[in-house]
Amino acid sequence: MKVLKSYRLLRFSLVLSAILAQCVALNAISVLVIAGTLAALSWYVTEGPRGKSIPAWLSRILIIVWFFYSLFDAIVIQSQLPEVLGRFVVGLTVVKMYEKRTVENEAQLLLLSLLLLAVGTLYATSVFFGLLLIVWSGLAAWVLLLYQLHQGMETMRSERYDAVPIKYPTPWTRPITGLHVRKTFRRSALFFLLFGFVGSVIFFVSIPRKVSDFSIEQLIAMDETLERMELKPDQDIQLSNKKIMSVSLRNKFGESIRLPKGLRLRGAALNEYQGEGVWETGTHFKSSVETVSDVFTPLTATGNREDALVMEVSLFQPMGKIYSMYKPVGIETDPPTTVTMNLANSTMGIVLGSAPLQSYRVQIDPEDIIVSPYSQRQNYYRNKDVLALALEIMKTNSIDPGGVPTSFEARRIVALAFESYLHSNEFSYSTSSSGVPILREAAMLRANDPTAEFLLRMKRGHCEFFAAAMVAMCDTVDIPSRIVTGFYVDRWEESSESYIVLGRDAHAWVEVETGPLAWETFDPTPSSSNSPIVQEPMTLAQNIRIKWDYLESIWQEYVFGYDTFIQSRFVSSVNPNWKAHLQEVTNSFKNILKSISNWFDIGAGGRLWINLVMGAAILFGFALLIVRWRRKRTSQLLNLLKDNEENVAVINVEFYAELQRNFARLGFIRPSHIPAMTWVQSLNLSKECVISALYLSSKYYEIRYGRYRPSRSERIVLLQKVRELDMLLGKESQ
Repeated sequence: MKVLKSYRLLRFSLVLSAILAQCVALNAISVLVIAGTLAALSWYVTEGPRGKSIPAWLSRILIIVWFFYSLFDAIVIQSQLPEVLGRFVVGLTVVKMYEKRTVENEAQLLLLSLLLLAVGTLYATSVFFGLLLIVWSGLAAWVLLLYQLHQGMETMRSERYDAVPIKYPTPWTRPITGLHVRKTFRRSALFFLLFGFVGSVIFFVSIPRKVSDFSIEQLIAMDETLERMELKPDQDIQLSNKKIMSVSLRNKFGESIRLPKGLRLRGAALNEYQGEGVWETGTHFKSSVETVSDVFTPLTATGNREDALVMEVSLFQPMGKIYSMYKPVGIETDPPTTVTMNLANSTMGIVLGSAPLQSYRVQIDPEDIIVSPYSQRQNYYRNKDVLALALEIMKTNSIDPGGVPTSFEARRIVALAFESYLHSNEFSYSTSSSGVPILREAAMLRANDPTAEFLLRMKRGHCEFFAAAMVAMCDTVDIPSRIVTGFYVDRWEESSESYIVLGRDAHAWVEVETGPLAWETFDPTPSSSNSPIVQEPMTLAQNIRIKWDYLESIWQEYVFGYDTFIQSRFVSSVNPNWKAHLQEVTNSFKNILKSISNWFDIGAGGRLWINLVMGAAILFGFALLIVRWRRKRTSQLLNLLKDNEENVAVINVEFYAELQRNFARLGFIRPSHIPAMTWVQSLNLSKECVISALYLSSKYYEIRYGRYRPSRSERIVLLQKVRELDMLLGKESQ
């Protein structure tokens, strides 16, 4: 059977893809290498007429050994029981792939592949596993139908071999099938695939899941770590290429803008030193506003809103903090929420209990100097050695170290001197602690002041060390300053005309009060490789990774995290007024029925009869359309004219239309200028086929040109003879 030629390869591909999906769910490369290699080699060992297989006793021993190994693994690692089960099923599948190929063995492999995917769904969250699951489901539906055909054929062969004595050689048998088995199989497979896909989509959309991995409380708690910074010399910074957000800037005319010096997104401002390298946000003077969709809600009473820039932010992972340029004067969020703004440093967040933001727009008053109404502090950084270093730097730059710089211009000059010192060759930027000598790292861990250790001895670290060092020197000479945490990005994507913010763009810099309540930005981090302030254009690999991370975020949020909130958003996005339309149509229909009932005065029972009559009329209409379509199809095939149709019922000649379609599938098409009887005699067919075809043609002549009108039973007999001739033609074509 031609349709079964690809069965073996598709069945093997199905099992192999299930093993791959399970290894992706386990995130175990070693399991994939070992199990995947053994499974792939089984194709060359066990398949084919000369295939070899392991003995049944050896298979049982391997399964028992693997079971006890997995049992011991489950006892040791009780928190990972699903993963242990997944590894056990992978090993069991590999052993089964080396057993003798029988119908039962193939059924077991198909069930094991299903079990692999079912176990993987217990703990898999990646989009790659989801894609493999979708591909596997479609392939499994196809292979399952092929397996049914394969099982039937093997059963027929085994029954024949059992019926024939051993002394008589039994030839290789082929099942007898109709002419349209491949076409029918494809239609059936496509129907089941389409039915399964539509059913899965309806089930997915109808039944949301509540995922507890992320809650808004956890998100806010995670983002509140930005309100606190703790310097640790033995902590490495992981540079992540995960896409955080995309930011576009537009002027009042809607034109896209790219800043000449990169984009700084402020998240938190830290100005209180708590000791032992800990900096926190001091003054909390917050106000709250309720946002609405598509309308900017004012954040402050001051600020130029007419010439304001609009910063459009699309988030690719949930956040509880709002990152913005300075100075935000209005905001619009999706979904609407409650936004809090710390008026002491112009940073924003969302209140506890609000839904995570997906996107937001902020009106920005483009000012270089940040104005904060409050600059009072309680805890300052104090260290004699750092003070001595600060005074030495001031002296080196011809700044009078004798007194505290009181004028705002003097503060700015001192801040520039500190920034220049940290940019010097004495300091180097690094996100890893591996380059720090062990003794020096041990000394820093014992010290209560990692900032002083960095400034005076280590002189190597990431941006938080540099920002803390500059603020520490400013504090020792009584210059108001603060650390700002957020993102710095200069990575521009031309296609979307927006900035692409990655996880590695997280940065810390310094703001110094160089005017009356006016804060100027300084960045003490040196320009070196891997520094956040040095960003090369994105490579092809980075672009691919960004697209993949975006797909991963969509999967995590809308598929893995599908809940009632996303369900309601999806329904409203399809048609925001669908409920109103449905209610309007329903009310109109009810009013029509009510008016009919009142006019005839028939009551509730009468309305029931009207519904039954209308339903019967609709069904009758569908049946009439089907009958008319069949009549039109037969008339076109046999070239029946209107006058013939009046004298000859189309239903009486349907058998001959079926005969013509059967001939056409075999490539025998009668020319219109040759009579049917003459054309049948000219065909290169067997005598039996020609006799049957001539008989049917003669009956067609009697009906169309004579007065013969067959009864229902006679029409059934004629259709049966057409099918018998079709079987004879099928045997000859094979």
